[in-house]
Amino acid sequence: MKRIIKFLVRCLIVVLIFCSLSNQTEVRAQAGATTANINGVVTDEQGAVIGGATVLVLNLSTNLKRDITADENGSYKVTDLPPGSYKITVIAEGLQSQATRFELELGVIAKVDFSLKVASQQQEVIEVVAQSTVQQDKTESSTNQDKGRIDNLPINQRDFLDFALTSPRVTRDRIPPNGVTATSGLSFNGQSARLNNVQIDGSSNNEQFSGGVLSTFSQDAVQEFQIVSDSFSAEFGRASGGVVNIVTKSGTNDLHGRLFNFIRTDETSAKEAFSEFKPDFKQYQFGGTLSGPIKKDKAFFFLSFERLSVKQNNIVTIPDDVITSIQSQRYPEVTNGPIPFALGTTNVLARADAQLTPNARLTARYNGSFTYNGAFETTLGTLGGLVNPTAGGVQRLRDNAINISNTLVKGNLVNESRFLFVRRNQNVSNAGENNALVILNSEIGQLAFGKNFLTPQRRFLNLYQFVDNITVVKGRNQLKFGVDFSYTSLPDRKTDFPIEIGGFYVYAPIDFASALGMPGLPFLSGLQAFDPARRSPDQVQFLNFLGGVFAQMIPNFPQLPLGNLSLPVLHGQFFGTPSVEVDQKLFSTYIQEEFRVKPNLLLKAGVRYDIFRQTFTPNTSGNFSPRLAFSYKPVERATLHGSYGIFFQGSPNLQTSFLTGLYSSNRVNFDKDLGLIQYLPFPLSVLPFQLPNHQFPTTAPPIPIPQFVQNYQFDPKFRNSYTHQYSFGFNYLLDSNTLISVDYNGVRGLKLLSGRYINPVVRPVQGNPLLSGLTGRVDPTNGFVLQFEGSFDSYYHGLTLSATRRLAKNVGFLISYTFSKGIDNYVDFRTDIEGANDSLNIAQERGLSLQDIRSRFVASGTWDLAYTKNLLLRDFQLSMIVELTSGRTFNLQAGADLTQNSDLVPGDRPPSSGTLANYSPNCGCIIGRNAGRTPGFASVDLRLTRSFTFAEKYKIQGFLEVFNLFNRVNISQGNFIYSPNLQGNFNLPNQDGGRYILTPDRFTNSFAPRQTQLGFRLSF
Repeated sequence: MKRIIKFLVRCLIVVLIFCSLSNQTEVRAQAGATTANINGVVTDEQGAVIGGATVLVLNLSTNLKRDITADENGSYKVTDLPPGSYKITVIAEGLQSQATRFELELGVIAKVDFSLKVASQQQEVIEVVAQSTVQQDKTESSTNQDKGRIDNLPINQRDFLDFALTSPRVTRDRIPPNGVTATSGLSFNGQSARLNNVQIDGSSNNEQFSGGVLSTFSQDAVQEFQIVSDSFSAEFGRASGGVVNIVTKSGTNDLHGRLFNFIRTDETSAKEAFSEFKPDFKQYQFGGTLSGPIKKDKAFFFLSFERLSVKQNNIVTIPDDVITSIQSQRYPEVTNGPIPFALGTTNVLARADAQLTPNARLTARYNGSFTYNGAFETTLGTLGGLVNPTAGGVQRLRDNAINISNTLVKGNLVNESRFLFVRRNQNVSNAGENNALVILNSEIGQLAFGKNFLTPQRRFLNLYQFVDNITVVKGRNQLKFGVDFSYTSLPDRKTDFPIEIGGFYVYAPIDFASALGMPGLPFLSGLQAFDPARRSPDQVQFLNFLGGVFAQMIPNFPQLPLGNLSLPVLHGQFFGTPSVEVDQKLFSTYIQEEFRVKPNLLLKAGVRYDIFRQTFTPNTSGNFSPRLAFSYKPVERATLHGSYGIFFQGSPNLQTSFLTGLYSSNRVNFDKDLGLIQYLPFPLSVLPFQLPNHQFPTTAPPIPIPQFVQNYQFDPKFRNSYTHQYSFGFNYLLDSNTLISVDYNGVRGLKLLSGRYINPVVRPVQGNPLLSGLTGRVDPTNGFVLQFEGSFDSYYHGLTLSATRRLAKNVGFLISYTFSKGIDNYVDFRTDIEGANDSLNIAQERGLSLQDIRSRFVASGTWDLAYTKNLLLRDFQLSMIVELTSGRTFNLQAGADLTQNSDLVPGDRPPSSGTLANYSPNCGCIIGRNAGRTPGFASVDLRLTRSFTFAEKYKIQGFLEVFNLFNRVNISQGNFIYSPNLQGNFNLPNQDGGRYILTPDRFTNSFAPRQTQLGFRLSF
């Protein structure tokens, strides 16, 4: 593979050099992250080209002017224009001048040709109708969200990134809520939601600690944005998933403003599916924008403000009898029913643009986001259902960003430079006071309550970025190249990453017959292990006897009445200082060329080079990623296109480095300036639960046992994750505004980053699990070793049918259906999400991806009724988003350590036979990973708008929005634990098409019910 990559790189360099020297090739280059291009040909009425014609380009909002001269072939090309409304005028000696107006969208190339007539006595400019700017021959898979869609479509809580979900092959992240380790929330082509690149005004908006997204701003501050799911050009990198380019609004020569307010209450919303009544709910979202000139034609300003305020409840569905058990074990704050909390977010943005000279433009932007979240979801699942809000946190977040960019045009050269500074300050405090606790129980599912095991946590992050792009136009050729450098730092003592800082307990079913190798011994469910009151007299008698055995077998182990004590199978606790300094340096450079071999054949070639350096992470050599694409037009309206490229992620997220630096070695001596996590298995796990606050004193920890200490490390041979992406498709221009497409997309992920326990128990001692952990590991002198490594891979295949129509003749829409399949052998670097059945056998983990969605239909559109003569309908507009998605995969879990490998996260799966008879870890009878399927998702979101205009320039709009119009119950969480009963049998669900179907009795939580919202907007 390395030889192939090197060969492709060399070929591309030769091609690029050749094309840059050639001046006989017409090019249609993909535009950049913040701009768009215009090109075309000037001819006379007989079709003869007109060389030397003058082409004047005017931005109608700011009077930005660019003028060029068509070459001897009549071709002209204007690059790096900000999106907006434009007028193009063509002037040629002896011919009638012509002009046209149109909207230029982000990232597209508008092809505008002119046919000039012989001049008459009247020399006024003739206005002609612009041709369609639908980009028929693009090679990348992209979707533009223009200001019409942004203003009109119903988006819950106005989070404009959710517009990406209306695009083909973009889905919600399936990984459970991550909180402090959040993802971007968007999965492209079945890839992890941590593998994307989100940019604002051409600069990074990525949270490098976990691979998520930094805070954004008001939807009304967005000019438009582009979603590129694959095959993006070499200018875009550091993403093996997708790219989102966002451009903010600028001021114009006219004063404009907006005020808006949206209100939602429990009175206009339906009841939660798992609640017997409607709890209190209030949501207010209001704000405004103001823009205009500072100096006409020279300088402009844009201001934006938005506030979201929510008072609502999380519905906890833990049964009453279980609540009684929890409270009996000194957790009085854990209750069920509605649990109130508040959420508040304030976003501000200020932007200034200055046209310093006709060829120099300077832009400066500040945006800030300030959040309070009283029910911050952490890593134990969505709060509510079986996850009590005490397991969450209280988040206080401040994001501040400053971005400065400069564009300089000099002859045939355009230089765009950008500088970005971001400061993120996040503090997540505890919502609960007692220790974190998880109970695995087959009849109920996974219960979580108590203080979250990742709080309290601080994060102080600084990000600096410098980007410089150069576009050179020579004749009919265009070459683009540039550099990108970013530096991210997390200073010591300002960022914490505690794990189990207040103690953490896991309760799971205990099969003493299997563990001790003696048939007929009792079996305890997870709830029986937690609450002694749930045990039978026989179980109590056996446990008291076992307590005496442990006192004799284990040195210094006290005589304990185990029958009357809570029996966790695992206890973890942190000691030390959870802080260390890490930083990250990323450098990239690229060169990109597009050229036409023939008028109907477009070729595109580029190569990118990325290298990174990161604290506590092995250094790797730089990565070359070549990209090739073509577009062929056999007939006027039809286009065939294909692409292949290699896309590197850039670097691991900083969280992996932070953990490696803080917990990097097996420490047997406590050091308060370093981190140490110790996990004690049963029966040692019983001891701290009997102490005050259910934990050891943090100031004087017990002497660590090396075999039970958690360690993190990077694979010394670590290499960067990357994907091979390949696509082939067919486009047909149905009319001047409607494009239909058929696309196949494939993604092969290699060296994907995840964590794997490399030191499990491989020599279990029959009847003595504790001794197994001490002497039976791969390295018996070491403990739990989680290694971050690029040993994982994935496959994705998708076939998409889509139709796109720009808003024309009062109708616009984007409709797509995707049939796909995703396969992988990993979930995430967070191994607490889903453990492996056997961490030393990765091949056994190959199965359907957690992101696999077999079928997905999504349609969004707007119907403007302004044309009708009916007075009751004339000023109305109807917008809608419809989503139909097949069920997602889930992993059936045994809820017990069947393999006896003492893994921290029991990922053991039940045997397909449904019984423990003849079971062994390597019997080949284990249910495949992610072999279950949840119910599908269906939702209709609707917006009805009524507009009133008065005094010519003032417009009031009233909104009625309904989310989940038909109140469909869409299941978000379920009980995936199928533990064996006393006879060793698993009550597995029925299968359909080879997949285990989650039954209604195991549903634990759902997405939001129908919610109705009223709002208004005043514009001038």
